[in-house]
This record gives sequence, C-alpha cells and structure tokens, in this order.
Amino acid sequence: MPTIRIIDDILAPAETVKINYEGKNPYTPVLIIPQLLRDVMKITGQHIREIDTRWDITSDPRPFYALYEGRRTEDRWTKTMVRFIAQGVQSSKDKTGWVRLQFKGNIMTEYEYANFIQKSFWWLFNYTFYYKQRRRYIEMAKDNIHTMKARMQSALGILRE
Repeated sequence: MPTIRIIDDILAPAETVKINYEGKNPYTPVLIIPQLLRDVMKITGQHIREIDTRWDITSDPRPFYALYEGRRTEDRWTKTMVRFIAQGVQSSKDKTGWVRLQFKGNIMTEYEYANFIQKSFWWLFNYTFYYKQRRRYIEMAKDNIHTMKARMQSALGILRE
C-alpha cells in the first residue's frame, strides 16, 4: 500500500545535543545508556538497539565508538526514535581520556491509503486534528533528550547546579 510519511527532527533546528567531556572514566556513558533509555523513554529492552560498539585494544589510549537507538511507539501512526552516539578514548592505565556524546532523534508519522480520497482524508486529518498531537510528541521527546543529557552530565560529574 502507498503511504504518507512525515518525519520531524526532535531538536530542530539544532539537530543534536552534544556533551564534550575530558577526565576520569570517559567510557561510563556507554555503560549507562541502555538503562538511561529504559528509564527516561519508558521503553523495554527489546526497543533498545546497540547498533555499533567498537574498541581498539591495539593502542593506548584506547579509542571507542558506540551507537545506540531507542524506539517508542506513541500511537497507531507515530513512532519516536532517539539515537545516542559516543566517540572517545580511554587510557588503560589510569582510566582518563575524553568522550564526545551526541543525542538526536526524530518523530515519524505514517498513514497508509488505498486511493486518492483516503490520501486527501489523511492530509486533512493530519493538518486539522493530529498536528497538535504530533507537536506534543515532539515536545515530550525533546524533554526526554534533555533529561538524558542532564543525567549523563550528572553521571560524569559535570552537571551544573
């Protein structure tokens, strides 16, 4: 069936929220992100994907890279997706190094239709009734990302009071 697909960036116009950290235990965010996604987004483990995690143990400091994704179904038509990217290095001797963290995400709404009348109905429905609900989902996801950022800063010991 043909579909109408509407995708909005959660953090538009910035696209990402970033944290730059240099100090002790920079790999900590990679260890806590699955639980953080569960707690903040209120999703189960099956909705969290570890897309890519890499370590290079041939050098010191050891570089690492991690990419996680959390997905939540809001209702019949809309899904939220939040991505977490961590890239940095950590020394194997004294556990110091740096890490660059990014949070980003989008909201995707999808309507299926069979003919031009249904297609017209879905566009009308979206712009007259469902638009406000999609904005609420975007604001809720934006709050989730900022909450995750604050908890991550707290875990790293860099949260401003």
